[in-house]
Parts: sequence; C-alpha cells; structure tokens
Amino acid sequence: MLEAAVAVAAIWLLTRLTAVSTDDWLRFGALIAAITIHLTVVRRAEEARRNEASGPHIDLTSVWTFAAAVALPGGLAVIATIWMRILIQPIARRQPYRFVFGTASMLASTLLSWALVHLSGVSLAATGNVPTDLSLVLILAIAAVVYWFVQVMTVAAAFKIVTPNSKVLGSKVDNMLEMSTLGAGAMLGMLMTSHWVGPLLLTVPVILVNALLSRAGERRTHLERLLREQEQLHQRLAADAHTDYRTGLLNTNGLTEYAGRLAERCRLDGEPMTVLVIDLDHFKRINDTWGHPAGNAVLAEVGRILREKLRPGDVAGRDGGEEFVVALKDTPVAQGVTIAERIREAIGSLAVPTTDKHRNVVTLYGREIQPPEPEGESLQAISASIGVAVIPDNGPDMATAQHSADAALYKAKENGRNQVRVAGLDIPPRLMPAPRQDDATKPITTRTA
Repeated sequence: MLEAAVAVAAIWLLTRLTAVSTDDWLRFGALIAAITIHLTVVRRAEEARRNEASGPHIDLTSVWTFAAAVALPGGLAVIATIWMRILIQPIARRQPYRFVFGTASMLASTLLSWALVHLSGVSLAATGNVPTDLSLVLILAIAAVVYWFVQVMTVAAAFKIVTPNSKVLGSKVDNMLEMSTLGAGAMLGMLMTSHWVGPLLLTVPVILVNALLSRAGERRTHLERLLREQEQLHQRLAADAHTDYRTGLLNTNGLTEYAGRLAERCRLDGEPMTVLVIDLDHFKRINDTWGHPAGNAVLAEVGRILREKLRPGDVAGRDGGEEFVVALKDTPVAQGVTIAERIREAIGSLAVPTTDKHRNVVTLYGREIQPPEPEGESLQAISASIGVAVIPDNGPDMATAQHSADAALYKAKENGRNQVRVAGLDIPPRLMPAPRQDDATKPITTRTA
C-alpha cells in the first residue's frame, strides 16, 4: 500500500520536470555529485557501522534527501532520493523487498516534507521581514519533524512484524543524530537556493562526521567487548572461588555460603531442610592401594552422581577429603532418607575405570555389584556412609544441622558402614549389603592389565 501510493506520487512529480529551471538542474547535479562522493568514500566504514547496529541503522543520508525536499522541484527530489538508495544498496545488501520498502519509506518522507515546504508559500530567501523569515524556520522545523515521524512509523511497523521484541524507535543518541542531520539538511537546502555549489561545500564535512561516527562505533564495540570479557572473567573467578575443581561441586567456601542461604530461606518460608553428610568408606585404602589418581577418579564419579541425583535448587559440595555435604530444600526427614538411600545405592553401584600405581588399567567397583573380573572381590572398594539431619528438628541453622548429621554419620561408621543413619533417631540401619567379615583384615591386591 505504501509502495503504491509513493510510486503514484513520484510518477506524477516526474511528469512535471519540464518546468525545471537551469539553476534547479545545477543544484540537482551538485547534489547528485555530493551524494555519490559521500557514499563512495564512506562505503567500508558504513558497512561496518551497519553490521554492528542491533536495530534500525541511522546514517547521514538524510542531509541530502531533506535538502533535496527543501531546495529542488519534486521530480528532481524523487530522482535524488532514488539515486541515493541505489548507491546504498551495495552497502546495506538488503533483500529486494526490504530495499523497495525502505526506498518507499524514504520517498514518502521526502515527498511529504517537499509538499509542506513548497505548498506553504513561504519564501526560502531572506525578505527582511522578521515574522516572514521566522515562519520559514517554523515550516522547516515542522517539515523535519514530519520527515522523522514518517521514517520512524514506517520502519517501526515493519520491525514489529518481523521482530516483535525489537527496539524499533532507536536510542536517544540515534534520534538526536537523525534530528541533527535533518537540521544540517535544512541549512543545506537554504544554502542551495542562493548558490548551487552548496552540496559540494558540505561533502567533506559530512564525510568527516561519518568517519568520526565510524571510529566512535569501533571504540564502543571494543569497550563493550572488554566489558563482556571482564564480566565473564569475573563470573569465572567467582565460580572458581566456590567450586571444587575435582568434582565440579561447591567447595567448602561455596558450600558455607550457598547452603547457609538456602537454610535461611527455608527458615523464613517455614519449610524443613534436610542435610546429608556423605563419607566414602575406606577411601584412604583406595589411595594407598591404587594411588591418588584412582581416588581422584572415584571422587569425580561421586560428584557426577550428586549432580545427577539432586533437584534444581538443592546444594551439594565437597567438604574436604572424601566428605560431601548436601542441603535439600523443602525436604522432611522421610524424603531426605529416601534421597540419601538413592545416593548411597548409586555410589555403591559405581564402576570407575582408572589406573593403578603402575599405570595399569583397572576398574574399581561399588560394593553393591559383583565385578566380572576373577579378582573382583578385591576391587569392590567403593561405598558410602551417610548421616541425615533436618532443620529445624536437629538445629536452627546449617552449622548445627551439619554437626548433627556428622554425629549420625559416625554412628553409621560404627555400625558397619555402607548405610544411612538419622540424627536423633534410634532406627535400625539399612545395610545393603553388609561388609564381609574378613574385609577389614584381608589384604587388597591389584589387577594389572
């Protein structure tokens, strides 16, 4: 609809070119030369600015098209605008339908501004009559606002259809730049009415302003990239300061901070929070028998299990050595015991490929499964004892509840390991399965590849 209306108006004005004077043709030629020189010189810089623009792109071409609307007959203003759009296309590289729409939008702005200026009857030359001369300023200001408004509304409608969440009106700086450009175009139009060389005089300043905008855009992009990198580095350092690199869980500092926050949030919401203290059984024996790389592999697998088994919002961390602490939000003791059993069984069902002290390949198994190797009994080395406590029953805060869960953990150790115990409850432990009677005395051998 817009394209059709603009095409009809443009064709009608083009048919009236017979009434153009020699001075008009000189002004038109100078303007065409200025547009060509400007867009040829700034092509690379303008391509970079357009690529960096996240929304509607504001360039300096309005200085030429608005000047054409002020100083040229309608038909020549149409030709100047179309020529400018032809030179812009290799820079903008818009799809044909976007190019046609953009051209129609700019022609609509130019034609409406032209109609407002030329049909108002105001003289573009100084008359010496103050009210008459000031009325020219008012007309040009209104024409500039009309030019800007038509551009904004047509582009806004198109952007809303294609990208509904985009910022279609541009930033404050973009609109200030556009209004400044229109002001320069108004002055150029008035200059052109007194001498046709006006566009040529303005070519170099416009090119220099374009270069300054390009340099400012490059610096802004560089600063934004530095700020993004600094923010990413800050986030990475903050994460590293709270993360145990071996398991991917929180370290002691992170555990204290995040679990403390979770406990306080649950207290304010009146919700229970269950605390699990998990300790790997005979972990020192794994290190002594197969070496620290084997122990590290087991720790990493336990960290993976905790990340997989816990819900979003729960907190898990390694509290030094082979001990892990888990904070379960909005979890009563019965549900906490169920989760603890699930974790204990998963740890007891591990199969961890690793190497021994001599760099031979070996697989360590949990005590819940029977390894396929002939020497598998000696490789059943992984199990965990878990103590359970709940806030507020076993204490009002994280530190007190963790201390109570520690006490329950030691009770599990004393009663044979590989089990879950609850603080303050004398319940029979669930043994799955009970350790072998000779497990504590039988020497552990390794299997070489």
